[in-house]
Amino acid sequence: MRRNRSNPFGRLFSAAAVTLLCTVLGLAVVEYASGWALKLIRDKRPAFSTAYSSDDFRKLYDTDDPTRYQEILSESWRQSDTIYSPFVEYRMAPYRGKHFTITEDGYRANGGEPQDLNAPGRKVFVFGGSTAMGIGVADDETIAAYVAKALKAAGRGDVQVFNFGVVSYFSTQERIALERQLTAGVKPDVAVFIDGINDFYYCTVPDVSAWNERLIQLTRARSRMPLALELSYRSNVVQLARHLGGDKSVSVREWGSFCETEADVDKVVLRLDTNRRMIDATAERMGFKALFVQQPVPTYAYDNRKRPFPVKEEMLGYHMNSARGYPKMAQLRAQGQLWEHGLLWLAELEPAAEANAYIDTIHYSPRFNQAIGERIAQAILDGGLPSSP
Repeated sequence: MRRNRSNPFGRLFSAAAVTLLCTVLGLAVVEYASGWALKLIRDKRPAFSTAYSSDDFRKLYDTDDPTRYQEILSESWRQSDTIYSPFVEYRMAPYRGKHFTITEDGYRANGGEPQDLNAPGRKVFVFGGSTAMGIGVADDETIAAYVAKALKAAGRGDVQVFNFGVVSYFSTQERIALERQLTAGVKPDVAVFIDGINDFYYCTVPDVSAWNERLIQLTRARSRMPLALELSYRSNVVQLARHLGGDKSVSVREWGSFCETEADVDKVVLRLDTNRRMIDATAERMGFKALFVQQPVPTYAYDNRKRPFPVKEEMLGYHMNSARGYPKMAQLRAQGQLWEHGLLWLAELEPAAEANAYIDTIHYSPRFNQAIGERIAQAILDGGLPSSP
């Protein structure tokens, strides 16, 4: 007679296997659900593009055609799309829309005649962050587009103006972007750098870009990292928990940092001033001119009560750094300690009459872009733009 003897080790093994399988399946389900939730969070488009009424658009854009700007903002989320690019870490992603176009060469179109980076003739390159690139406005309403219009009105329609503005760029990335054009054999006659707000937004020296965190995650050496820590960086559950805990960097590109001390502010001022000196030295050696624009910001010499809609200080976030940095730069300039060669100081500039200056917290209205563009064009002409060969 056979006896069925129970194997305690077999039962234990079976129970452990079932528990492990259920745990793995449970974690997989939770990871999938968390990834799905994060995708919904990250894919959610900014509400400001649909929250305003037609009257609101009229006030923000000084326009009688609010529908046009509703269309522009409907594709404005594309204006933050970037792709990897060596040395500068990222550049604007190519895109062709009704009001927004980024070419394969990385510049934004001016909304007029086709441009050719390799064609002979005089060229002006415009570098800067999202204010230079033109968040919230059409191709023909960016600062670069107004520079081109002003030069044409002055009889210099032979000059091509290229808008190399990229969201979140600051002076270090712009310097490197210029150097990459030069080493590729493409040289401007004038290189314009519109800076100030983003240098202080990234109050981190040595330099850190908007892509820094994602590149760290992509290139982190696994062999040098404990497995548990590696998994935590890659876990959707952990990322979702960080988001629910208030970490905005999970869902939006908030890679700035606050200037904690006056020494931090001084370091940023030095970085911007040093980049300008290096660019100017390169321009002198390579045979072109450099123009440095100290751009207007809403935290210095501007009465934010003029806005159609109030903007609280907390809405400006890390941009409040410029409220400390700009007065320091103004003081150093008055003392003759800032690089002045080719410097166009527009920190106190405002649009003409009662026109609105900002369409959101920091980005310029078309009227303000025009005012800035015309001042830049005049500075270029005053500097002696060479005649066409």
